[in-house]
Amino acid sequence: MTTLITKTVTKICLPLVILFSISLLLAGHNNPGGGFIGGVMFASVIALTYVAFGLKYIKSFFNPDWGNWFGFGLLLAALTAFSAIAFSHNFFRSAVEFVHLPFFGEIELVSAGLFDIGVYFVVIGGLLSIFKNVGDDK
Repeated sequence: MTTLITKTVTKICLPLVILFSISLLLAGHNNPGGGFIGGVMFASVIALTYVAFGLKYIKSFFNPDWGNWFGFGLLLAALTAFSAIAFSHNFFRSAVEFVHLPFFGEIELVSAGLFDIGVYFVVIGGLLSIFKNVGDDK
């Protein structure tokens, strides 16, 4: 049984921590952060939501298959790692492209970002699958 304060704080923290995890994901190539820590932040706030509101209540309106998130992330990370071989480069070689956008200026697009997104989904899917399975166990 959780208190009203816990539920209210969870409702406030949920969107903020999700945005922070996405910020960590996007900043990870050039600054501290990345797919792993962003995924851990996302999984931790969803776990907090499970604890505050109860798994049964959350599953009534939000019940994704976290194994699919894990599989999608693993596929994306693997395809990113192996795609360099298709272009006659070494395994896991990163490609960099600079694109000029009208309102944002010059943006750096890096294939390592796709790998980070894959890691992000693997971490979210793996951790939340564990949390959900442990919570379902009676």
